Amino acid sequence: VRPWLTPLISVRWRRVSGLVLAEVAYEPGQQIHRDAHPHAQFVLVLHGSLTEQDGGAGVTYGPSTLLFRRADEPISYRVDGSGARCLVVDMDESWLGRARQQAPLLTRSIAFRRGLLLHLAQRLYGEFRQRDEVSRLAVESLALGVLAEASRREAAARPAVPLWLLVAMALIEERFREPLPLAAVAKSVGVHPVHLARTFRRVHQTTVAAYVRQLRVEFARSLLGGPAGLSDIACAAGFCDQSHFSRCFKQHTGLTPAEYRRSLG
Repeated sequence: VRPWLTPLISVRWRRVSGLVLAEVAYEPGQQIHRDAHPHAQFVLVLHGSLTEQDGGAGVTYGPSTLLFRRADEPISYRVDGSGARCLVVDMDESWLGRARQQAPLLTRSIAFRRGLLLHLAQRLYGEFRQRDEVSRLAVESLALGVLAEASRREAAARPAVPLWLLVAMALIEERFREPLPLAAVAKSVGVHPVHLARTFRRVHQTTVAAYVRQLRVEFARSLLGGPAGLSDIACAAGFCDQSHFSRCFKQHTGLTPAEYRRSLG
């Protein structure tokens, strides 16, 4: 395996075409040194957190953070809290080269949080854990989807986004755990609900409702490492009941809440 970081434990790994995927675990306080690596990589933080160490104030990446690290870039990290678990997707140059023939791709290291991109990354993790006849095809397709969406997100960040949409996003991210009708969000920023819905989808490539569900799932994931019961987590995250929570969680991650909690074992 070509690791992004030297792990304490390699939980599982597999090779698919020009990709090497590995689920790795680290112990609390572990110092991780990433030497200049010949391949670009995605790293999905599944549990715990990592703090980037660059000689100044560190940047901490917690659960539901997707990191893209370009090739030949040395970065050091410290594992925080109770340890960390990550999915590492190593992409060799030939695989990336084929993708570059279709579209311009990411060229700088960057961190992504929330939205459709995290949904795709969680689906990739779910397929990585599968071992059926079509999982290899699904893994490569989803890896391409993650790369495409990350590249689109980076490109979309360049043009100016309306100030009212930034305010609407902040409101949604602050109040996603409570009932928040689209009309109420639109009224708070002074636009028509249809205009809000269309602009939101154009800029973020997802709907407001789908984004709220993703925020709720990611919040629930952060609680599944603790002792709270599933029904309490469902309520805290804003789902109407545990059944709805379980359906949404599996749709976004490929695992039920109980399966995800066991995987943290």
